[in-house]
Amino acid sequence: MRKLEGLIAAVHTPFCNDGSVNYALVEKQAAILLKQKVTGAYVSGTTGEGISCSVAERKALFDAWARAAKGRLVLIAHIGALALPDAQELGAHAQSVGFDAVSVVPANYFKPGSIGSLIDYLNAALEGCRKLPFYYYHTGMSGINFDMEAFLKAADGKIGNLAGIKFNYPDLYMYARCLKACGGRYDISWGIDEWFAGAVAMGAKSAVGSTYNYAAPLYYKIAEAVGNGSIQKAMAGMKKVCDIVDILVQYGGVAGGKAMMAVHGLDMGDVRLPNRPLTAAEKADCVKRLKKIGYR
Repeated sequence: MRKLEGLIAAVHTPFCNDGSVNYALVEKQAAILLKQKVTGAYVSGTTGEGISCSVAERKALFDAWARAAKGRLVLIAHIGALALPDAQELGAHAQSVGFDAVSVVPANYFKPGSIGSLIDYLNAALEGCRKLPFYYYHTGMSGINFDMEAFLKAADGKIGNLAGIKFNYPDLYMYARCLKACGGRYDISWGIDEWFAGAVAMGAKSAVGSTYNYAAPLYYKIAEAVGNGSIQKAMAGMKKVCDIVDILVQYGGVAGGKAMMAVHGLDMGDVRLPNRPLTAAEKADCVKRLKKIGYR
């Protein structure tokens, strides 16, 4: 399995004024990612409000991204769902329309109680997409907080299409252990934008994040600075990243990020409840401050 490289945007799901999915906007989203030299799109995840969308909407979203970006971006479908049959249906559809990989946040109401039960659940969820590389989505938001090095060692050989982890967890020590687990065969893609420089210094070759939708050039400059040992440049870049994240913390990561897409001329619509939609003034403030920070 080829390992991921570069920046992979956790893409937003665009909504129309009536709350329906604006599939027509996906082609423009893909074009903006390509212009910024983003290498892939992670579809229907946290940033994409996947859990707030129906199975039918998510399948149609996979269709739209496959049409817009197949062959030009690495496409990863998040298929996690509360109901196991929904995850299975989503995985089968992602495979049928030509996605490059799938990813799963496991069901987190009735949670797996052990790494063994997590492996059993994942194997069931992946029933319809065994041909695609699988990235486990490790995030503190799920409430499922097993040690990921232990997970990799236990899952090695038991989940046949396991490719790696989308590592959205603020623990660089665990991250480093995952990079070398099982002889380093697994692909551990970093997932917290405000810790980006630290992950690159630890050996990250790819990262999945929401702010790459509108600020990818900034991160490529940071990665280059870390690689060259230009610590002051890396620090200056990360200060901008943290200033951007401050806006997201104030207004809500998904809502604020959607508003910021206006710098690229896209109206992504509002977020779905229970996330709080922003007022017009709040959206304008997001864009104004992003421009002032300098996001390129």
